[in-house]
Parts: sequence; structure tokens; C-alpha cells
Amino acid sequence: MFVAISAWGQSSTHVVSGVVTEKVNAELWVNKLVGNKLQRVAEYKISPSEGSFMFAIPKDSASVYRFQLNVMKPHGRHFTIDKICLVTSPLNPDKDYSLSITPSKFDSLQKKGWEVKQLAATPKYALVTGSVKNVTTSMVSLNAVAEGELKNVITITTNSNGEFAIPVNIKSKGFYYLSSPRWKSRVYLQPLDNLQVEVDNKTGFLTSVNGSLVNQILYNWQQLTLPITSYGYTLSIFAADNVDLTSYTNTYRKLQPVMDAFVKDIDIKDNAIKAQVREALSIDKDLAAMNLLFQLSAKKIGAFRAQPRDFNDIPDFYKTFIQSGKFNSTSLLKIGETRQYMKLYALLNVAALPKEKRDQLSKGEKLKLMINSISNDTLKSYLFKDQMDQIEINNLSEFRETFEPLKKYAKLSPAKEAYKGIFAAYAGDTAFIGKSAYDFSLPDSTGKMVSMKDFKGRVVLIDVWATWCGPCKAQMPFLKEIEEEYVGNKNIVFVGISLDKIEARQKWVNMVNEKQLGGVQLIDDFGKAFGRKYQLTAIPRFMLIDKQGKWIEIRCPKPEAKEDLKKYIDKALLGNNEQIPMASGW
Repeated sequence: MFVAISAWGQSSTHVVSGVVTEKVNAELWVNKLVGNKLQRVAEYKISPSEGSFMFAIPKDSASVYRFQLNVMKPHGRHFTIDKICLVTSPLNPDKDYSLSITPSKFDSLQKKGWEVKQLAATPKYALVTGSVKNVTTSMVSLNAVAEGELKNVITITTNSNGEFAIPVNIKSKGFYYLSSPRWKSRVYLQPLDNLQVEVDNKTGFLTSVNGSLVNQILYNWQQLTLPITSYGYTLSIFAADNVDLTSYTNTYRKLQPVMDAFVKDIDIKDNAIKAQVREALSIDKDLAAMNLLFQLSAKKIGAFRAQPRDFNDIPDFYKTFIQSGKFNSTSLLKIGETRQYMKLYALLNVAALPKEKRDQLSKGEKLKLMINSISNDTLKSYLFKDQMDQIEINNLSEFRETFEPLKKYAKLSPAKEAYKGIFAAYAGDTAFIGKSAYDFSLPDSTGKMVSMKDFKGRVVLIDVWATWCGPCKAQMPFLKEIEEEYVGNKNIVFVGISLDKIEARQKWVNMVNEKQLGGVQLIDDFGKAFGRKYQLTAIPRFMLIDKQGKWIEIRCPKPEAKEDLKKYIDKALLGNNEQIPMASGW
């Protein structure tokens, strides 16, 4: 349905066109003063490459607005607020304004480093207006596509009728995505476009569109594919427990020739846009079915499903999606679902293997199969980066086994930075691996000093914990299960080292008794003799010493990964432990 659905329009919309004049990472919050309270109406991400923003002034009774720029600085792997710049100004909803902020010169008292000016002429921009149905007030974001995934441009709060207006400077035409915490919907924007939409908050589907030919095509495609997407394809939370997979695949087969014909018959004069639209719709066609199967693979816990990590056994129908040369062009990175699509396609290739073969794959072997399912090397690099973010490795040896064989795909950003970051986290471990562990002694609950030399000839698994550490206590039941499997084996000893302060000794003793902790329990007085020596910055930590008293590993898998940890222990008991060589870094 293509109708005019909003009172908003470029002729009636007035804006604040702003810029942060210096290259910074920052958050910009726009608040309006309602009574004596500030109410958030918009949020922006400011980056060194994008310092401009545009805000539509709501047509309501508010007249005073506060712009809060939170300038960020790096802090480890995250950012923290370094400086806050506050600009408060009255705004007339029938006027246009410019706002500039210079963080290094900002002084709110002396009114330096910022300027608000009324504009004589309305600036040029694209405008997305509309409403969200089946909800009162909602957060709506406009997202651009950055390398095959979504990048937030602006997040605004709708009015009490669910209406919104988003002005935006479109520097390059292409796909954008409207989204909320519940849904997302694809649109196409060009400079100076005027797009009006209506979204159903329950389904995430557009219920009406008034805009360009490409947006009309996207809307018609959405309507055509409802039989295979209505399970929640556009929703962030999957709850389609009543979907029968056999019935779904039958519906899909019947709809497939109609979808193929729709994609083939797209009539757009601009061949580049036509090719891009065809690619996007072809992704939908595959991804809708893949996503359903993937979500149904998740374990259900009560009324909720855990986030799936792999496909279960796949029906033969799904094997038809696997085709050589499917990912052969970087043009796919202009579509917001591409990174998700690559991940599911790569996992589907692994799931198509016989179960006995899948079960024998190491993490590194599985990752290699996934990477090789993608044809284009640049796309392989993005998949490699995403998998490095998701695959849990515990130490340098696992880094070498899992990621280092695929290092050639880490030459491009952002895979390069991810690879370097993971390597750096474990590179320091080589100072200890293969070295003697007979360099510390700690007291037990009776005050007797215990040295690792006392366990010479035996494998030692160390659990570093503390009474105040919740994650440590969560591992205790799993550790007990492992200890029970080695009962009677005199070649291994389990040692617990608490980092509690010596003043909390009784609390430690009480917990040892309460939890019935086995093995040898020692205390390290807040890490003075052991924790600091081995640079322990987070617990729980599980560490392994061989029969000769040398460190095999100072970062073992947690006991919750029972079989993984047992592999380390069993290998140590067999005496088959090679000193880990230095991994090649950057």
C-alpha cells in the first residue's frame, strides 16, 4: 500500500544541522526540557570519520534543548568518557539552526567552543518520516551499512503517537535500515529522498510505504515473502516455537519459482542499483530459511531459547543452498545482512558433513572449512574476523592451533586488529610455559606451608579462585565432577589457591568446608606470593603443571568445558607435553 501516512514533510520539518569540528570519538545526546526534567529525544555516534549530525526539531511544547557531547578516550579494549560538553539553547520548531562544537576549546561558562545560529535557508537533506504502530513511545534508529553489517547513524524517540522524523545527509545512495530493539526493516535512500513509512512493532514489517521506486519494490518483496518470513525474520527475538519445519519447506518450495521470477523481472533503469537490489533479495531468499533452521537449533530453557551456536542435523532440502562460488564479490558488503548470511552459510557447510566427521573436527579444522566455503578472499577476511570474535580460545597454544593457520586472512582490517589483539592477550604467557613452577609456597588451612615441590612426579591442576568471586563459585560443581573422574589416580593432584586477603582467612576456611572443596586448598593473601607473580588479572583461572614441575599451561579451559579440560589433563598424565613455541605475531 502506497499512501501518505505522516504529517511530517520537508516543507514542515525544521532541523539543527550540527558538526563536531575536531576528529573525536564521542556520543551526542539531545534532550528536551519538559517541566523540570530532561527527556532524551535523540542519540548520535560521532567518529573521526563522521562528525556531522542532523536533528529534527519536534513540533511540541518543548522549547529548550540540551546537547550533551560525551568525548571518549580509549581505555583498554573499550572507551570511557574523557570530557563532557553541554550546550543548552532554545529552539523554535519553525526555524532551522546550525550548531558547531569544538571540544578542545569548549568552555560552557565563557561560552567558548560552541555556536548556535539560526539559518536563513533550509539545508538540503533526505528525510525519513513515519510512525510505529502497536506501541506508544518507541526508540527508532536509522542504520547505514558498513562492510556488510549495520552501523548506527541516529537513534530517536518517537512521540506519544509513535511518529518520528529523521533527517539525514546521504553521502552515497544505498541500503539503510530502520530498526528498534525489537525489529529492523530495509529501505533505500538517495540524497534528497523523502520517504514515508509505517511499521508494525509486533511483526517488524512495513505496513505502508510512500517513496521511491526501489522502496516500492522492497515493499512488494516483503509482501510476497511473508509466507517464509512471518515466523520472525525481521525480529531480534525468536519465539516461533509453533513452526513446523516440514510445512515450512513445502511452502518455501511452492514460493521459490515466484520469488525467482520477481528477482529476475526487477525493472530499474540504473543497472548498478538493479544489481544491488537483486543481491539483497537473493540474500533474503536464502537467509530467511537458514535463519529459521538455525534458531530452531537452539536449546530451549523455560520460555526462552538460548542463542544458537551451530546447526543441528540439517534436512536434505537445506543442502540445496550450498553452491560453489556463492560469495564471489565484495559488492555483497553493501547489504546489511551479509555478515550474518556468510556466518550461517559457512556453518551450514559444516553441518552438512556426516555427524561422525563433524564430531571429530577441532576448532581450527572447523574454522578452516567455514572459511573455505567462501570464494572471495576479502569476504573470507570478514568471516575470519567475526569468528575470531566468537570462538573462545583459552591460551597461546589454542591460538596457534585455531587462528594462526589462517593468518593470511588477517592482513586486512578489521581482521588484522582482531588477530593482533588476541595474540597480544596471550603472547606474555611464553615467559612461563615450560619454566619451573617450583618457585612459590603457600599456607594451607592449618598454616602449614605447601610447596609445589611437594608434588614432584605428579600432574598438578591449579584452580585460582576467591570467596568473593561469583564466576569462581559457578565452576566448583563442574570441577568436582572432573575430580571424581580421577579419584584413585595417584599421578594427579588438584590444588585450589584462594586470592582472599589473609584477614579473611576464616571466611575462606568456612567456604572450603561449606562447599566441601577437595584436593589441597591454599591461600595467597590477595595474590602477594602467587597471583602477582603470574600476572593474574582475572579469575577463575585454571593452570597445569607437569610431572617434572614445569608449567604446561597457565590458561586451561574452565571445568564447565569438561571434555576440553580433560584433554589437557590426560595429555599431561601421559607425559606428552611439548613446550609451546612462540606464535608468530605482528
